[in-house]
Amino acid sequence: MKRRTFLKTFPAAAALTATAGIVPIAVMADGHGTQVVAAQKFKIGDMIVTAISDGYFNMPLNMLQGADQETIAQLLVAGHQDPANFRAAVNAYLVQSGGENWLIDAGTGSVFGPTLGDLPSVLSALGVQPGDVSKLIVTHMHGDHIGGAIADGAALYPNAELVVTKTDVDFWTSKDIQAQAPENFREAFDLAMGVIAAYQDRLRIVEGEADLAPGLVGRPMPGHTLGHQGVMLESAGDSLLIWGDIVHVSHVQMTHPEVTIGFDTDQELAAKTRADLFASLVKGDQKIAGMHMPFPGVGYVEKSGEAYRFTPATWDYL
Repeated sequence: MKRRTFLKTFPAAAALTATAGIVPIAVMADGHGTQVVAAQKFKIGDMIVTAISDGYFNMPLNMLQGADQETIAQLLVAGHQDPANFRAAVNAYLVQSGGENWLIDAGTGSVFGPTLGDLPSVLSALGVQPGDVSKLIVTHMHGDHIGGAIADGAALYPNAELVVTKTDVDFWTSKDIQAQAPENFREAFDLAMGVIAAYQDRLRIVEGEADLAPGLVGRPMPGHTLGHQGVMLESAGDSLLIWGDIVHVSHVQMTHPEVTIGFDTDQELAAKTRADLFASLVKGDQKIAGMHMPFPGVGYVEKSGEAYRFTPATWDYL
């Protein structure tokens, strides 16, 4: 295997402990006030999808590669963002269908600090307890997507089938690949192995365009990790593509799809996957959702000159 780029896990900053937007209010730990928007429900056909905020992390913009820092700063300023204090969202999505609860990604848990790890409290506020989740579908095995799958080494969702791609499992459970990684990144492999072990008795490993649940199909979108997948939801003539980590900084990567991030396992492939996906999405009216798009992360990709733009979906009153 050719050498891959590994970077140290990103830092976290001041705390945000929001709960659901239509239920209890949580006070931010930094004392700056209250936040009530951490869950947003909408329909996809007969399915109810809830966007859930796990929190945020302060992203150093020098993690972006493929554009100079001045250009990146200008793009953020044009998008009314502060380049010196860019907060990246971490989202997950709950799908309720046929009386079941399916969770797409598990958030960070306690892995990345106090501004993250809110997903379980938001679920509880929504009336969904860990034992109510029957499937935990993972887009890829980075810590901000699987850290919340376990607590104290045990499965947080005791009745959930864990659904992951074979390519990601093979990569993140490889002792040989782990040995090639910088020492400060090897814990990421330990986390992945721990999650696999915790769900070993109800683990489903999938390949290609696999059926993940009724109405849900996995779509390979490699590059960010080699086994990174999106999840296509289809119900009653409606659809939603949850694209995982195709985009981390929307104001930059929508305009410049060639810009990658240090977390990408294969930089070139990640850029190609993103560009190809954008080009395909503008040909239709496909609604998308993303784990690092500004919360709730749901909207549409549209053409903007020679580049692209993201148009948020309107509020769904159900």
